[in-house]
Amino acid sequence: MTSSEVRLGLLYPDSGPTAASLAATRAGVDARIGQVNAAGGIHGRKIVYDWRDDQGDPGSNGVAAKDLVERQQVFGVLEYSLAADGSAQYLADHGVPVGGLATGDVWAKYRSMFSFSSTTGAATDTYGTFLRSQGGTKAVLLRTALSAGVGNTSAKMTQSAQAAGIPVVGEIAYTANADSPASVARRIADSGADTLLTVINAPDLPAVLTAVRAAGVNLRVVLSVSGYDTQLLHDSGGALAGVTIPVFYRPFEAGGPAIANYRTSMARYAPQVPNPQQELAMIAYIDTDLFLRGLTEAGACPTREGFVNALNAVHDYDAGGLIQPMDIARDRGKQTTCWSFVQANHTGDAFSVVRENLCGHELPATTGS
Repeated sequence: MTSSEVRLGLLYPDSGPTAASLAATRAGVDARIGQVNAAGGIHGRKIVYDWRDDQGDPGSNGVAAKDLVERQQVFGVLEYSLAADGSAQYLADHGVPVGGLATGDVWAKYRSMFSFSSTTGAATDTYGTFLRSQGGTKAVLLRTALSAGVGNTSAKMTQSAQAAGIPVVGEIAYTANADSPASVARRIADSGADTLLTVINAPDLPAVLTAVRAAGVNLRVVLSVSGYDTQLLHDSGGALAGVTIPVFYRPFEAGGPAIANYRTSMARYAPQVPNPQQELAMIAYIDTDLFLRGLTEAGACPTREGFVNALNAVHDYDAGGLIQPMDIARDRGKQTTCWSFVQANHTGDAFSVVRENLCGHELPATTGS
């Protein structure tokens, strides 16, 4: 940190197996930092960053974090990677504040790591309440090959549905280019389910749904944990018609000043992304905003410790209206209980908001899945 700038580090996979899926995150970072710099920075200091490619690998993540802290002398680190556990202990030991995409238990473990969302924490009844409101009575779960993250999400969806009186009568594993969509469709039909819960990569869903329709299966609800991307809608040629996706921030289609501000910033400071309506760009935009709030709260002469203490003392963070207000310290590591639900229209070429800000409650922990 100097009198004129604050230097941050950015860790994300610019190469490796997760690079394509997380590419939009850097655009969200650029948009929010560009916006704050255009307004004069924070306490008169411009925000700049050095970035490193961690290749989505914990070992590379740790090496890159150490380089940013010790060689580049960054004040704090933004992480948009699935491999943040590779550097979490090191950064915590050095008191370095971290903001970014929370994808593992380490984000709840350290008080110097900040994110507005969490993939850990208890299940909530919100999904189940929504499914019931849409007429769902019996569900089947479609998931990718089981991993810790997929298994955790699948278990939460199952628990939420069953808490609403909707039994999940089976799980079907699906791997694109290895399993037959037609075979999956037959298994969905044989289950007798009228509700499909999906925890698969969004680009793999159109082929499955095309096969489901060809098999004559009539589903009342298709709830997918991912796929809120208008470009994906266009590329799928209508195959995603009727799919509903839960989002934990204000949907793009809801409009309002906060969404307009996001769109303007993306167009001006991240023009490399032609379509700003991408979930990961928005998530990175909000998490970067959260880190900038920490710099604001830390005062004109911030220290790392002062930053961490000040941001943990914020009780009403709402990203300028993009999320429901949260208490930073109290809500660390907790799953959000409030969701909005967007749905692809009957032609599959646009989303609309079918339920905004549906809030529920945490469910008691269960043993097993």
